[in-house]
Amino acid sequence: MIVDPVQAFSKATSALATASMSPVPSVVPSLPDYQDATETGERTLWVVFVIMFVASVLFTGLSWNVPISKRLYHIVTTLIVIFASLSYFAMASGHGISYHKSIEIEKNRHVPDVENVVYRQVYWARYVDWTLTTPLLLLDLALLAGLNGGSILIAVVADIIMVLTGLFAAFGSEQTAQKWGWYTIANIAYLVVIWQL
Repeated sequence: MIVDPVQAFSKATSALATASMSPVPSVVPSLPDYQDATETGERTLWVVFVIMFVASVLFTGLSWNVPISKRLYHIVTTLIVIFASLSYFAMASGHGISYHKSIEIEKNRHVPDVENVVYRQVYWARYVDWTLTTPLLLLDLALLAGLNGGSILIAVVADIIMVLTGLFAAFGSEQTAQKWGWYTIANIAYLVVIWQL
């Protein structure tokens, strides 16, 4: 019996290929995911900026009509709205925004783990706004309530700590003790503000 060597070789290799090897599943890495504000969110930032700007102009005009000896509350309130309008302008124009990169690992049983890279927008201008405006709001409230200077100072410093630790947590690594540490410090500072008021 004459055996064709080409046919024999192809039969032998095809039997080996199907019996000994199974196909290796392919894992295709995904492109980074950008979590941005929608068009409605961007329009909303512009609307809020316009509202804050108009309020700034109105509060400035109203504070000029009040005698200087009674103008403190009006000036503080005007500054709050001016800082807020500047912050919303920065966010609406895209200058008060940064991206925070986080990596999410998708565990798989039969294929290698997949890393998904996520870039999330962080509106850092909002934290700058809160660092300036919330102490002024507390000052307004504390002066109206007649608190002493020491209590006002402690409340304002605790408020600034609360806002800044929130910013640090926003840029912190996901699912780490660092992020929970910033969160805990922010909550303690919040309780100090409440205690002082």
